[in-house]
Amino acid sequence: MKNRNDLIEEDLLRENIRKIITKIHTKREEKELNEEQVLRGVISRLLQEKTAVNDEIPHEKTGINKLRQTLKKVIPQIRDAYLSLTTDPEQRKSYIAHLVNGIDNLLAPIETNIDAPKPALAEEMDEDIEIDDDEELLTRGLKDSENDATGRNASLGTFKQIQGTIVNDFGELANDEDRELYHDYLKTNILLWKDNFEEFLTANLPEPTTPEYEKEKAGGDQEIGPELDNREDNLTLEITDL
Repeated sequence: MKNRNDLIEEDLLRENIRKIITKIHTKREEKELNEEQVLRGVISRLLQEKTAVNDEIPHEKTGINKLRQTLKKVIPQIRDAYLSLTTDPEQRKSYIAHLVNGIDNLLAPIETNIDAPKPALAEEMDEDIEIDDDEELLTRGLKDSENDATGRNASLGTFKQIQGTIVNDFGELANDEDRELYHDYLKTNILLWKDNFEEFLTANLPEPTTPEYEKEKAGGDQEIGPELDNREDNLTLEITDL
């Protein structure tokens, strides 16, 4: 039969083992957290700096080479607007839907005038841009279900920024195949970048919560409801580079 001293020693040994195991788990969790933070930092820098498609080797089609130049200029503006729409995924869905629809409506009339002489084509392009209202270009032919107002408004702002670049670069192409490739793959690349931006947001947006929710989740027994008279709401926005 174990005496009292033996029991005390065993208890101390168990306690030390628990402390060692806890310390190991804590270090492991800290390591995993640091690795996750490093990974997110790398992703953030990639999104911020590497927005251009690989153009080290020229493509066999001029339309794709011209598209690469366009994407370098327009993707950063699309990225900034898309990543700012964080209240509701419907805002981002509406943003992309309106932007792609606007590009379709912008380029379609230019693409049909391929056989027109260069001066006349340039004049006609100018007339189209002046006659067609920017918002009408974005919404024409779009379903009402994709018409979130916030997303539409953000898309309009981006469209005004990038439409001149798109029209100028597209207008340099006089070959049917080049124009078709440019038009189709401009939309395709915007949709692919949208997927990248969405993955970034999904990985970085915090899970929504409130103090009251956390209190209930933890099994708190205090009365639910904020004391508005004694609470100061902090409305300071922390802006971070994405």
